[in-house]
Amino acid sequence: MYILAIETTGAFASVALANAEWKNSKVTSFEILGHIDGNDKFSHLQNLTPQIQQILEESGLSIGDVSVIAVSHGPGSFTGIRIGVSTARALSQVLNIPCAAVSSLEAMALRQFWDGDREESRDVSEESVVCPIIDARRSQVYGGGFKAAEEVIPCGPYTVEEFMDAILAKGITEVLFMGDGIDKYQSLIEDLHRDKQMESCNIRYADAPVRYQDADTVAYLGAKAAAAGKLCGFEQLKPNYMRMAEAERKLKEKQKNG
Repeated sequence: MYILAIETTGAFASVALANAEWKNSKVTSFEILGHIDGNDKFSHLQNLTPQIQQILEESGLSIGDVSVIAVSHGPGSFTGIRIGVSTARALSQVLNIPCAAVSSLEAMALRQFWDGDREESRDVSEESVVCPIIDARRSQVYGGGFKAAEEVIPCGPYTVEEFMDAILAKGITEVLFMGDGIDKYQSLIEDLHRDKQMESCNIRYADAPVRYQDADTVAYLGAKAAAAGKLCGFEQLKPNYMRMAEAERKLKEKQKNG
């Protein structure tokens, strides 16, 4: 079956098209047929539909051939999430096919564990905990920790200090950070690493080619969701913002304070 994957939670939209089969709750075959990355930062609204059209044309398929829409539904850019989820919902409704809601954090971490078709640099030891962190502003991140693709630090919103405390509490000896949280908070991470005397925990940062969000692993997790019977209809597909938008937060504070 053909899976169309959409990733819009980061700065650049990406789409992927995969051919997958599953049986007895397991993905039995998986192949990426095409992949397109956007070139314009935060231009998802203008670029996403042309990217989808292009990837189908290049693969010799039509939108009617697609059986599942996999979409990264958050966390990440609020606007990007809305665009990706809205597009997936519209396609699902028009085509009458199911959706797979995929965590952007899990999909990012999987880039370090999944042996896909694209040649990319990976550097994960058996002891490494991969920690995708997405900038949530005000020294906050959306983050989680994965070891051998299993979640060991719960995905959620953290201050950078709270996330470092979570690493410390788990007694983790090696961390590989991913995501744009590195770009914003690397110096703060290193300051906290020193101040909290975390010498026993080696910290590294993912190389640029595999540091950010990507639609390939969204497609693969979509196949896993299909195999596990965890697909949903367009009405059930919801954004996962993980926290309120800034305007909503300020409104609630104003209402609370009278």
